[in-house]
Amino acid sequence: MFENYLKIAIRNINKHKGYSFINVAGLAMGIACCILILLFVRSELSYDTFHENADRIYRIGLRFNVGANQFDSAVGPVPAARALVKDYPEVTAATRFFARQTRGGDVFVRYKDMQFKEENFLWTDATIFDVFTLKFLKGDPDTALKEPHSVILTPEMAKKYFGQEDSIGKMLVLEDGSVYKVTGIVKEFPLNSHFHFDFLASFSSLPKSRDPEWYDTAVHTYIVLQKNFPSSQFKKKLPEFARKYMAPVIEKIMGVNYDQFLAAGNEIGFILQPLLEIHLHSEQGYDLEPQGSMNAIYMFSAIAFLILIVACINFINLTTARSRQRANEVGVRKVIGSTRRQLLRQFLGESLLLTLTAVLLALILVEFFLPLFNNLVGKQFSPEFLRNLPFLTGVVLGALVLGVAAGSYPAFVLASFQPVKVLRGKIQTSSKGRLFRNLLVIFQFSTAIILFINTVIIYNQLHFARNKKLGFDKDQIVVIQRAEKLGQDQQAFKNKLKQDPSILSATYTDSLPQMLLEAKIFQKEEASNENHTLITISADHDFMETYRLNLHEGRFFERERSTDSRAVILNEAAVKALAIESPLEKRIILTVPKKIPMHIIGIFENFHLQPLQYRIGPMAAILKGKRPGVLLSVRLQKGKINEGLSAIQRAWNEFLPGQPLEHVFFDDQFSLSYMSEIQDGKVITTFACLAILIACLGLLGLASFTTSQRTKEIGIRKVMGASTSKIMLLLSKQFIKWVLIANLIAWPVAYYTMSKWLQNFAYRIDVHIWMFVVSAIMALIIAVFTISYQTVKAARINPVNSLRYE
Repeated sequence: MFENYLKIAIRNINKHKGYSFINVAGLAMGIACCILILLFVRSELSYDTFHENADRIYRIGLRFNVGANQFDSAVGPVPAARALVKDYPEVTAATRFFARQTRGGDVFVRYKDMQFKEENFLWTDATIFDVFTLKFLKGDPDTALKEPHSVILTPEMAKKYFGQEDSIGKMLVLEDGSVYKVTGIVKEFPLNSHFHFDFLASFSSLPKSRDPEWYDTAVHTYIVLQKNFPSSQFKKKLPEFARKYMAPVIEKIMGVNYDQFLAAGNEIGFILQPLLEIHLHSEQGYDLEPQGSMNAIYMFSAIAFLILIVACINFINLTTARSRQRANEVGVRKVIGSTRRQLLRQFLGESLLLTLTAVLLALILVEFFLPLFNNLVGKQFSPEFLRNLPFLTGVVLGALVLGVAAGSYPAFVLASFQPVKVLRGKIQTSSKGRLFRNLLVIFQFSTAIILFINTVIIYNQLHFARNKKLGFDKDQIVVIQRAEKLGQDQQAFKNKLKQDPSILSATYTDSLPQMLLEAKIFQKEEASNENHTLITISADHDFMETYRLNLHEGRFFERERSTDSRAVILNEAAVKALAIESPLEKRIILTVPKKIPMHIIGIFENFHLQPLQYRIGPMAAILKGKRPGVLLSVRLQKGKINEGLSAIQRAWNEFLPGQPLEHVFFDDQFSLSYMSEIQDGKVITTFACLAILIACLGLLGLASFTTSQRTKEIGIRKVMGASTSKIMLLLSKQFIKWVLIANLIAWPVAYYTMSKWLQNFAYRIDVHIWMFVVSAIMALIIAVFTISYQTVKAARINPVNSLRYE
């Protein structure tokens, strides 16, 4: 029996190659898309699970909430780790990481005559092995980081610096001249880790590791709780921990009692975040690496599900549409004794055969397109997973479920035919069946149009974000990092640069928009009990000229006025937050390190210090004083970028020979803020196009079937004088009607989903009707183009042949 079913299935597939190809190709593309997206989702959900104590590891962050300003930070005070272990027995271990990258620079490492810039250089405590799971290839974890100036490497770094030599005991020199001894080789963390490293150096090497001050938030702190100890119970203890150690900081910095500080609605406290939630649920500043988003998981999972549904709809539609062609077969089988169950087994078997064929083709497509997908989502998935037995088992089981799900309805339709009516030629497609197929096509195109509209809106929002006037000119600016290495030669270096005709201006700052932003606390002179946190930029006299900022009123700092050392310039948002009338006649109090009255000499027009996801907050600019600036921003002549960079490099080599120059283009740094959204947009665009392609394959199959069913009608109409264009319109109008109805369904859904997405941006585009109209027109054009070949072919056929068609 099975052999008979298989022969008939293969014969049927071979007889209708076109339909079979459309069925298999559409289903294969849908399954391939689903596998790729689920591969991404599985990877995102598996972050940090490889640590033995993953469910007991937590990161201690810091929440700072003063007035209208709230900021959650992944870094916290240096002494916190030891205090947590000392004060709470349920904390079995704690370790810290210090990353210079969060402070605006990479680390330069030298061995003999080789020097490289390293991005993944971390300092950590020897207790790291009590918290995280690291596999040692060489060295002893009990002693590897106990001594100062010790460092352990990954195998890749050991090979990079030492080749085939034994790396243990070798010395590496950092740019500040400090020497570190290699004491171990450990396997690097896998890709699904929320942070990575190439070097782990002993934190005890740095004076910062012994800093007793609690206001210096510089390290990432991780703890391990006792087994089965509820994290919710430990979280309740953090307010008392904050009171014990942070209250003196508040009283010292702000000059107010801690209880008064809390009573005013302010907060400074610690955040307990599970390790397994960091990657997808971290909205804290100063993460060791950019993290993912749970919203992306929901969005991509929905896309995978919808694309698979669209592919299954093709299968159902094409199979049920062709039911009349197999009616005689069903009638004969029933007459000679086939039962309903046997017919169901036969047609479900054919469905499974097509599905398994589609799965095999899908696996080939996945392996072929995996490099492109890796580039699209920024991952490094290996095709080895395709040969993984659990994965293949899952795929086969999924194919069986899919085959049964997609083939059930067509099988029941075919098995329900009555043999008497079939053999008398009275079988007709029911109106309910046609309605069901129409609804499925409408659902297909609704899905494709929703994705298409989403793509249009995402593209326009990102274009708006990249091109919106920020209140300053971000182009043609090169930022030299760690400019403090110039020391007392900073002014001489800047003067040297300004002598080159390719350089227009330069300014030293301690922070910049989106780069090392810091905040200071100010008070109104007449209301010293009110604290206001303002983002503060410490800059020299050329800051306004270099960034081409606009003053609303007042003036900028002037070299001739020595009193400007105690002057401040606010932005319009700060004036509003402080509620100061006639601000140029007022003073505000800078509270740290001691209370200093600052004269307000100017008001900036608001400009964006952060990405457009955030509203413009209150900001202040003060003179940086005699302390060397951390960042040097250099504005280059338009069209003379290369000449300007060469001039900077020559000057740097003159002042700091042998020292590496670190620089970034400011506009590139600004664009990094939208990398996640840009990547999401690319993924949605790609899979929207694939959803439309799969839907069009189904539409092509239905158009081919419909024209074949109406061949005689076309011949009669042509004999009666109908033109080719009228016949084309006749055949196309039902498909066009489906697409138009699909638009009516897709528009409100797309509007709702994109309105939610746009809420992530404080500054966003308006959703205009033209975005929906353009999407509708494009969907209509694609649909008409898809069915045009079949309709033109049918309309131009010789009516004599049409009338002879059986």
